[in-house]
Amino acid sequence: MMGIDAHSGTLVQVRLPRTLIRVLLNGVLLLGSLVAALGVSEILIRIVAPQQLVLVRPDIWQPDDSLGYKFRPNLHTEANWGERTVHLYTDRDGFRVGAAGPRQGDTRVLLIGDSFMAALQVEYEQSLAALLEERLSKRLGKRVAVRNAGQDAYDPPQYFILARQLLQRDTFDLVVVSFFLGNDVVTTRPDRILPWTPVEIASFRLPRRWSWDEVVAAFLRPINDYLEARSYLFIFAKNRLQTLRMRVGLSAEYFPEEFLRREAASSRWDITADICRDIAGLAARRGIPTLFVLVPAPFQVDSVVFNQYLNGFGIDPKTVDLDQPDRLMGERLRARHLAVLHVLPAFRAVEDAGRQLYGRVDRHLSPAGHEKLDSLVEPEVVNILGRRTASRR
Repeated sequence: MMGIDAHSGTLVQVRLPRTLIRVLLNGVLLLGSLVAALGVSEILIRIVAPQQLVLVRPDIWQPDDSLGYKFRPNLHTEANWGERTVHLYTDRDGFRVGAAGPRQGDTRVLLIGDSFMAALQVEYEQSLAALLEERLSKRLGKRVAVRNAGQDAYDPPQYFILARQLLQRDTFDLVVVSFFLGNDVVTTRPDRILPWTPVEIASFRLPRRWSWDEVVAAFLRPINDYLEARSYLFIFAKNRLQTLRMRVGLSAEYFPEEFLRREAASSRWDITADICRDIAGLAARRGIPTLFVLVPAPFQVDSVVFNQYLNGFGIDPKTVDLDQPDRLMGERLRARHLAVLHVLPAFRAVEDAGRQLYGRVDRHLSPAGHEKLDSLVEPEVVNILGRRTASRR
């Protein structure tokens, strides 16, 4: 090895200790072996057990002055959140539709909800909105159009703002509000949501302070976002280390407080129920009935997922009541004379029979989950529409 003499400024030969040379060579060999092993493993996973790469699309949303954000209008693209690649079409208002565009109908249903109704984990034709359109049309003998206003990560305050906007400018025969028990029980009621973007792809940056959360945000999350879109091996390992990732804070999952027994006396139940009452009031003033559908969280239905959450987040099962949100919200809504559909018992019965109602990677409803939900919602919709027609006569 050559170096520069500090006194003469001439090149001289510098001898490294043999031990250091061996360490450097072994390090290079180890690094090369590791890279080669990862490369071979990546190839094998792609052949033997191909995974779904995550296709995150921040560009499918746009900021909104009152709702925070919504889907961009007139989309014609694809997305993948880990279960499968699906086509995404939206109408001129940014609501999800099929490839043929908005459906026209003699009977019109407004469907409001969050990501479980936006259903970016399944093709539109497999979602509750499309299934209701198709099957109600056959059952009622007339064309039914479902306006799917479901948007990712919306909650009841946004449901109310959205309902107010849509009911002021359009007419419907029924409003169906999908209420997700996993995170829709809110503690505050803002009148307006400031514009923001719900999904961003992380980029490397220097930590703003020395803490584990900052290390995750500055280094680990950018690595995650990069590999999720490119490496089958990374997806394979990540899916099998879900519990460990929960323990060390590397998972986006969390356990909602509303399932903790200590929250039974919280004001959140009445705050949320009052929002639902006001949504129904907006519709009632126009002679439109409203149905609230309580959609359970996956860990309420699947005991394996529940145990994973308990182990991953170190939760004492004695502090948890899995039926609490369904029970308390049902009581509050009925006390306000609102129509409520509970689907938790039926979902548990199907899951116990071995049918997968939620995704294995992305915990939203699977095609079978939407199918089951439709089978429960459809009869209720038929009864409500029938009573509405009879009252008109």
